[in-house]
Amino acid sequence: MYAAVKPLSKYLRLKTVRIYDPIFTLHSKCTIVILLTCTFLLSAKQYFGEPILCLSDTKHAEYVQSYCWTMGTYILPQEQEESEKHALLSVEHIEVPSSSPLNRSSIRALLANNEQYARMLSIAEGVGPETRGVTKRLYLRYYQWVFMILLFQSLLFYFPSFLWKVWEGQRMEQLCCEIGDALILEETYRMRLRMLTKYFRARFSAIHCCYAIKYAFCELLNLIISGLNFWLMDVIFNGFWHKYIHALAAIPVYDWNLWNLMTSRVFPKVAKCEMFFYGPSGTPNVLDILCVLPLNILNEKLFAVLYVWFLFIAMLAAINIFYRLVLVCCPELRLQLLRTHLRGMPKAHVRQVLSHAGYGDWFVLMSVSINVNPTLFRDLLVQLYAEYAGMRKDAGVDDDDDDEDDDEDSSTSSTDTSLGNATMVRGLNLKRTSHFYNESHA
Repeated sequence: MYAAVKPLSKYLRLKTVRIYDPIFTLHSKCTIVILLTCTFLLSAKQYFGEPILCLSDTKHAEYVQSYCWTMGTYILPQEQEESEKHALLSVEHIEVPSSSPLNRSSIRALLANNEQYARMLSIAEGVGPETRGVTKRLYLRYYQWVFMILLFQSLLFYFPSFLWKVWEGQRMEQLCCEIGDALILEETYRMRLRMLTKYFRARFSAIHCCYAIKYAFCELLNLIISGLNFWLMDVIFNGFWHKYIHALAAIPVYDWNLWNLMTSRVFPKVAKCEMFFYGPSGTPNVLDILCVLPLNILNEKLFAVLYVWFLFIAMLAAINIFYRLVLVCCPELRLQLLRTHLRGMPKAHVRQVLSHAGYGDWFVLMSVSINVNPTLFRDLLVQLYAEYAGMRKDAGVDDDDDDEDDDEDSSTSSTDTSLGNATMVRGLNLKRTSHFYNESHA
């Protein structure tokens, strides 16, 4: 089993250049790995046995099992509470002689007069006596398609990731290659810094804006796919998927009767099957078959986990869309987020760099800051600020009016300068002391 799932672990490895945020990674990569792992688990017969086992009076057991698996089994759906109450009331009006004790014949008569009462005494949920042509049946054939459903969901959740890879065009890899490590060769450091500075001086604002819009569209597509997945599962499970939360609510309180009652409606462990065979004279006979579905024990657990996971990533996708809208509308928040990657750089300098940059330029800068060495990224912003300051100086604009809100940054810089001066003084004193010692020793 581990050998079958092991190749999926390579898909979760972090690459040198990251083009997705954590929520995008959870929605695409992690979800795909979970779905494919569930597919491998359900297809492993050596661990969970045959998907169906049937009990009948015939000698051809294998033929009966293949027939019931192919044609599908069914259960008797539960009626509404009112009908059940009506059945109980009608049972009370059935007269049973009080003088004679209840024997097998009287119980049979009681069950024959009231089918609802008979079904309450059935061997399993949805399995019991029925009247052919009158009792409603709920056929269950979707568990045959569980493998295909999980594979289709994997492709569905992979689509936004694939689309973004195509649209991204390895732009971030070309910008950030060879400079993501903590230690970089001096020649590589200078060359890549010069190339990045030249790239951002070219002002590709329109291209960067399109780049950011495409990424936001892929995030919106993640949210749409999450909603579409819930609707699709509800259609496949006959409208039960949105009610699965009631089964999950029974787990914290250890109400396993409610758990079995709810899950048996969509993943029954015991079901009925009907097959016709003809006697020697050509008379058709109905063969009533009882089937056990061991694989549904695993199905109900896996889909309970998937229900929680799908709900979790859908909430994250909705929060991420709201967060993206706030970033578009709030330049100050974008400034603060960029400063988290620029320790020690004054706020006014960062603001001046972003003053002529739109949301797309900021988005590309943030992506670069995640994938490159922090020192190199700070030097890049220093270079861009130096160019901007030179342009303002040539235009005759003074930068003093931009420093009003940066008292904290200036105090930090002055503190660092004073510390540096103190270090230099101590170095000079050490040099003088060593020179005096050498002369006295001579």
